[in-house]
Amino acid sequence: MAYKRYPEEFMNQAVQLCLAEDANRKEIADNLGINYKTLCTWITRYMSKSTPQDKKIDYKTQYQKLISENAELKKKLKKAETEREILKKAAAYFANPNM
Repeated sequence: MAYKRYPEEFMNQAVQLCLAEDANRKEIADNLGINYKTLCTWITRYMSKSTPQDKKIDYKTQYQKLISENAELKKKLKKAETEREILKKAAAYFANPNM
């Protein structure tokens, strides 16, 4: 049985997907229709080719990104809570049969 050859671009995109999302590799392999071991081989090959500078994690940038994302989510939560309170009051108003 001959091995299936995948385009280099497809392999790189699959590896980037795994590294970017920190997702379950098994699920990604299933979604892409490739064998899990094949995907792991691609990731290993990619990691061995990349330079130490590429592997370096910029924690400060990640921290700032998380801080801004957290602030945005807090704003959205506050808005949703306000909307919920308005809807509760409206429901109570319209549910009152004496009006």
